[in-house]
Amino acid sequence: MKFKNNLILGLIYLLFIASCCDGQVAPTASPEMNTAAPQDTLTDLEHLVERGELWAATDQQHLNYRLEDGHPAGFQFELLDDFCEEYDLRLNLIVNDSLEACYRMLLNGDIDLFAGTIDTVYTKASSFHHILIKTPQALNETLAWVIPKMGNDSSLYRAIEAWMKDYQGKDMRNSFYRNYKGGKKPLKSVVYDPKHISPYDNLIKKVAGKMGWDWRLLASIIYQESRFKEDLESSRGAYGPMQLMPVIMDYYDVDTSSSIEEHLEAGGKLLLSLEKGLPESIADSLERQKFVLASYNAGLGGISEARKTAKKKGKNPDVWDDNVECYVKRQTQLFVKNVLKRYSHYKALIE
Repeated sequence: MKFKNNLILGLIYLLFIASCCDGQVAPTASPEMNTAAPQDTLTDLEHLVERGELWAATDQQHLNYRLEDGHPAGFQFELLDDFCEEYDLRLNLIVNDSLEACYRMLLNGDIDLFAGTIDTVYTKASSFHHILIKTPQALNETLAWVIPKMGNDSSLYRAIEAWMKDYQGKDMRNSFYRNYKGGKKPLKSVVYDPKHISPYDNLIKKVAGKMGWDWRLLASIIYQESRFKEDLESSRGAYGPMQLMPVIMDYYDVDTSSSIEEHLEAGGKLLLSLEKGLPESIADSLERQKFVLASYNAGLGGISEARKTAKKKGKNPDVWDDNVECYVKRQTQLFVKNVLKRYSHYKALIE
C-alpha cells in the first residue's frame, strides 16, 4: 500500500512538472536554445552599399530636382547623383515640399536622407544629423542633408560629411547653385516645364497607349536614342527619334520623309515584336522589360547568344542584372541602365 501511494505521488509530481513546463522540453535539453542568433555587424553605410541604392527626398522641384530638355537635373540632384556615383549606388528620389513629411519619412525609415531647404529650427532636432551646405549669404536659404541618428552608428553621416567637405573644397556647389538660380551663368538653353518631358509628349502617349506601355518609359528610350531630335541620322544610317535602322524602316514602311508619329509607331511596333520574341521563361515583368531594352539595342539574336553563354557559365539566362548582362557589350549594358534610370526620374517628376 505504501508503494502504491508513493507511485501515485510520483505520478502527480511528474504531471505538475509537465504543466509548469507547458509541455515543452526544458531549455537546457535543446542545443538550439543555446545557439545565439548571429549578430548584424554591418554599419549603416555598409548596409546601404550592400543594398545598392539610396532613397532620398528633396524639395523645391524647380531648383533642386527637375527636367531640363528631358534630362533630370537640379542642384540637389547633382549632389546626390555624384555621391551615389562615389559609392556605386542607384539613386531613387522623391519630391516632397513638406519638411515635416520628409522628417516623418526619415523617422519611419522610408528614406535614407533628405536633401533640401530647411528651417533653422529643424537643425536643432536631436533625432537627426544635419550637414549644412554653404551657399552665398545673399541667397538667404539654409540647405542641408539630413540623416536620422541610429544609435551609436554614425557611419553614413561621417561618410557624407567627409565627402561633402571634399566636394566643397572643389568649389563646385556654389557654382551649381548660381547656375540653377539663374545667376551670373544662366542656362539659356534649358527648357523647364514641370508637366512635360518633351515637345512630343502627346504623340508619345498616343503610341504608348496603343502598346500598353507606360509612356514615360517610351519617352526615356527616345531620349536615349535621339534626345527627341526627329531628324537625327547616325553614321550607321539609323534615323529619326527612335534611331531605326534602314532595314527596320523598310519593314514598317517608313522613311526619312515620314512624320514623327509614323516613326514613333514603327518604333513601338518593333518593341512589341522584340517583347513577343523573348522566351516565356523570362516570366518576371521587370526582367522582360530589361531584356526588351537590351534587344532593342543589340538585337534579339545578340541577346539570345548572351543567354546561351550565361547558361554555359552557370548564370541564370532569365535574369539580366549580374547574369546575362555580363555577356553583352558595354554599350548595351549602359543603354539598359540609363533608360531605366531616367525612367525612374520621369516617374518621380511627371505624372
